[in-house]
Amino acid sequence: MSINLLSEILGLRKPILIPPEVEEKFSDEKLCRRCGLCCYGSVPYQGKLAIILDLPCKYLIQEGEKKNTCAIYPARHQIAKWCQGVNPKSVARGLFPNDCPYVQGIQGYQGKVLIPYQENAQFYNFLQKTFRHQPCPEYLKPSDWQKFLSLLRLAPVSQNQELAKK
Repeated sequence: MSINLLSEILGLRKPILIPPEVEEKFSDEKLCRRCGLCCYGSVPYQGKLAIILDLPCKYLIQEGEKKNTCAIYPARHQIAKWCQGVNPKSVARGLFPNDCPYVQGIQGYQGKVLIPYQENAQFYNFLQKTFRHQPCPEYLKPSDWQKFLSLLRLAPVSQNQELAKK
């Protein structure tokens, strides 16, 4: 189960109506700013889908402060099964930031958000509890997961520990 699906089950996602003229733009790749924010892990937090900048997709390549690209872009949907293209389902899940050009014109859209710096301590405390016993997700580089756990001061969960729980 994805974290985004969990937010739907818990009622954090309200149904949205996507105007046809907005949906027509979903296939226009020129609209993408290459910010990469849709390629980071996120969790439901205080009624929003909060971006975790410490958890980028393992195929995301940072080309500068605000430009990113996908190392496997032409084959991303075959190689990275978790990759969500711009479509009505991914938009309804709020997987794109509120200022993403693909979601402009959708009334009531609530997408991924960055947590303000002032709230980082509280957010990371929440993340400690959320990720306490989680193995490395498939979409991450193991080294990024280890850095994230170190940041949270949590010991990594091995696959053997995970299997022992089952």
